[in-house]
Amino acid sequence: MNNWYHITTGQFGYPQPENDFGYLELTYEPNIGCPTCHIGIKQNNPFRFKNEPKAKNSQFIGLNWVFDKIFVREPVKTEFEKNGITGISFSRPIFHKSEKELESIYQLHVDTILPEALISNNLTSEKCEYPKEESAIKFLKAMDSPLVKGPFCGQIKYNFPQGKKMTFDIEPFKNLPDFVRTFEWFGSGASANRPILISEKVKRIIELNKWRGTFLDQIELKN
Repeated sequence: MNNWYHITTGQFGYPQPENDFGYLELTYEPNIGCPTCHIGIKQNNPFRFKNEPKAKNSQFIGLNWVFDKIFVREPVKTEFEKNGITGISFSRPIFHKSEKELESIYQLHVDTILPEALISNNLTSEKCEYPKEESAIKFLKAMDSPLVKGPFCGQIKYNFPQGKKMTFDIEPFKNLPDFVRTFEWFGSGASANRPILISEKVKRIIELNKWRGTFLDQIELKN
């Protein structure tokens, strides 16, 4: 079986409107997912940008605060379609003020969700619940953080491994499209996302074209 990789991008700018995280209300479906930890949120509208991304040498682009959304330039879309890359679709983000479509980038959508496959014994995790440590409660209250206001969904998300590989059961990786998302949620605090995994075929295309803006970390598959 070929190798698989966790793909992330560099972050440029912020989703709009950024004040008070207003982008959440305009970009995600209301009343879906936890409003505190954001596990389960679901995009239902285009992401809004302040202007065209200035990172002209990057073919892959991300936004701050949003770690599982990928935006790409035209050559990436063209090559992926030409090579029959599966598990993706494309749409245009929009300008926040005019609501016109951006011309320089597409959002690359990944909707296939893996079955439960994560081997989590080498990972730390956190539960969406009222904090237990007095020092954390005091700190979060001073910041007027929603993490002490709730509601709390009680669900678990994993912290990204530091210096280790994400590890999965190999069985679900048979006959998959080239782009998938993990079943499990990752992140910390009010950030939650389902990481995107890519096949060896996608990695080869990225490297062949010397595209910039991606970080690829090989995952470990175990029988």
